[in-house]
Amino acid sequence: MAQRKPEESVKVQQVLKLVDELTSEERDEVLYRLKLEDVRQEVQIGIDQADRGELISLDELNQMLDATHARLLESQKQKT
Repeated sequence: MAQRKPEESVKVQQVLKLVDELTSEERDEVLYRLKLEDVRQEVQIGIDQADRGELISLDELNQMLDATHARLLESQKQKT
């Protein structure tokens, strides 16, 4: 991970201090909103890629999903 600039470290410390003052419910709400924003950003990345024509075929998608599924099954077998 890249080194933070001193002013970024100060901002992070200020945010962490504010987070410490939140109730459990408020922390849950902040976490929910941060995750939601991450999802929105990821969806926008996909939309931008589609707009540029960076798409894959349904066959390619199925192959990728099948390969991922096979790896997950193999990983589970090795754990047992």
